[in-house]
Amino acid sequence: MVGKSAWQKGAALGVWLFAALPGVAEEPDWVERLTILLSPELREIGSEIEEIDSELEVLPVPLNINSGMTRGFQTGLVKEGEDMWVEIELPETVEADRVVLFPMLAKGREESVSGHGFPRRFKLEAMDAEGAVVLLADESGGDFPNPGLYPVVVKCPPGIRIGRIRLTVISQPDDEEPKLLALAEMMVLKGNQNVALGGAVTASSSRELKPTWARNNLLDMVTPLGLPVEPPGGQLLGWCSEDADNPDTVKTVTLDLGREVRLDEVRIAPAWQHEMPGQFGYGFPSKFAVSTAKTLDGKNDFIIHDQRQEALLSPGQNLQCYPTGSEEVRYIRVQATHLRMGSGNPLFALGEIQAYSGGKNVAVGAKVICEESLENEKWGRAALTDGLMRSGHFLELPEWIDGLVRRGQLEVRRAGLKGKRATLLALGERILLGGSVGVTCGVGLLAGIMLLRVNRQRRTDRERHRERLARDLHDEIGSNLGSIALISAFAVEGKYDQGQMREDLVEIERVARESADSMRDMVEVLGGGRGGATSDWLGVMEKLAERLLRGVELDCRLPDGTLKVEPDLETRREIYLFCKEVLHNIAKHAGARKVRFYLKAIPEGLWVEIADDGCGFDQKMRSTGHGLGNLKERAAGLRANFDFSSSPGVGTVVRLEIPRARRWRKVNPSKRQ
Repeated sequence: MVGKSAWQKGAALGVWLFAALPGVAEEPDWVERLTILLSPELREIGSEIEEIDSELEVLPVPLNINSGMTRGFQTGLVKEGEDMWVEIELPETVEADRVVLFPMLAKGREESVSGHGFPRRFKLEAMDAEGAVVLLADESGGDFPNPGLYPVVVKCPPGIRIGRIRLTVISQPDDEEPKLLALAEMMVLKGNQNVALGGAVTASSSRELKPTWARNNLLDMVTPLGLPVEPPGGQLLGWCSEDADNPDTVKTVTLDLGREVRLDEVRIAPAWQHEMPGQFGYGFPSKFAVSTAKTLDGKNDFIIHDQRQEALLSPGQNLQCYPTGSEEVRYIRVQATHLRMGSGNPLFALGEIQAYSGGKNVAVGAKVICEESLENEKWGRAALTDGLMRSGHFLELPEWIDGLVRRGQLEVRRAGLKGKRATLLALGERILLGGSVGVTCGVGLLAGIMLLRVNRQRRTDRERHRERLARDLHDEIGSNLGSIALISAFAVEGKYDQGQMREDLVEIERVARESADSMRDMVEVLGGGRGGATSDWLGVMEKLAERLLRGVELDCRLPDGTLKVEPDLETRREIYLFCKEVLHNIAKHAGARKVRFYLKAIPEGLWVEIADDGCGFDQKMRSTGHGLGNLKERAAGLRANFDFSSSPGVGTVVRLEIPRARRWRKVNPSKRQ
């Protein structure tokens, strides 16, 4: 019957395609799905795009807007035959790790233009302390691809102390575009510190149209990429004072590092009211001073940045970095002397304060001292030193740059795949829609064959499910019912007194409850009660742990709600049985006081860890009664990495890393309620 039904469906599909051929062109979704179904290459492209999308979700996301008042540097009028170059002189010679060029985001006639003015051919050179030239990059042999919004990283050779860096444009005779060199920023990194800050910029020419364009804009940490963060972020925007009546009201916030440390740099991140698109530097003072001190009384403050005389333009979503002195200090103070307008009144707000010592931010978790602070669902003292912004958690500069470079590579790869996919789809659609009756019937015949194969596969899967369910029922429910029958048989003989009879009834009730719980769990895990894959199988896992480990201190951490990618029914069943066997062994054999049960999603699939502080055992000895063989068998069935460790008196740790399979499916975020 199954085969006949498949052939009937295939024939019907062929007739429909032939009869409705003109109408098919009006429904490209159907043609697209059929084309993908018939093309292994399209399915592989789709899978790779999904993998790229999964990786992109956890990489830094560029802000893609000029949030500050400055744009960067660009050359001025260039005469025929004149070279274009820009050079930075570092405050001191250093052994740098890398030079990073940040492209410009310019405003075009209709939309923003990424990579505006980035040279097609160039050389990047470094000069050491003696003036010797070291070639860092030579891109003069061919056109360098437009990097768009993403940074270009050039590594520095080790062991060379660099004093100056020059970028030179290699002109081409056939250049039709106006000759121009433009950059948003140039960083020179040593570890996680930009050692170019405070340097001097010279150039063949410069368009000085302040604040938008200027030489010094090349070293102000302002880019169209935003703050160095990656998702996920925090709940709070940062710290904010109460409103002031007068913008000249003086307000102060102080960090107590808890001990005296030798600081290299203080960094301040502006806050951002996300619901107010133009408020990228929300509450950042226009006039202020940043100082450090050994004591809290303010008598011996050392000012590391004084912005009290000249107003600072809005910094947007960019770090403000201030090198410090060489003395050891405990306190960092930011005193605002002229406030910027907030949502209506003058106020003082910051997103984060960081203090770097030896390449490490020592301000994380530091105590925040201030006379006033808004404490609500948006703002709080703790948010000033928690390492988080609403847009993401802070990264060190090298991590952030590497993440952006990786995102740029993935987006180029994704665009190429999308283009190839579109070409293959167009070809497939021409074949499907431009064919004759024979082609149409052939498609119907092929569809019938594929439907037949699908039905056969489904029948095979159903048989496998029946066999596994039968095995589970025999092992779990059958064994329990056999125990009930045996106890009942003894009771029927009537040879026991009432006390023994009561004990037997209690045992029957316990076994029956376990059977009911197991049956209910299996139904919930397989989705029999609430719509298949959308069932609350993670909730079932949590209840199972709580039920089996009564009286044990349980640290259970499972994802809330459904996962972004849900395992298929068979995988969920095997995970449930695996975890149940481990938890049962703990309850029966371990004598544990504390148990840790973690299950979380990872890019490759799922990760499970179950650990206890029980008696443990020597892994070199032959184990009995712990079910290691069953666990290894279930892990092999899942094609999972299984890790097991135990030692006497310490406890046992079981880890399982389950790879994502092709039958796992993405869950629509709108259906995760």
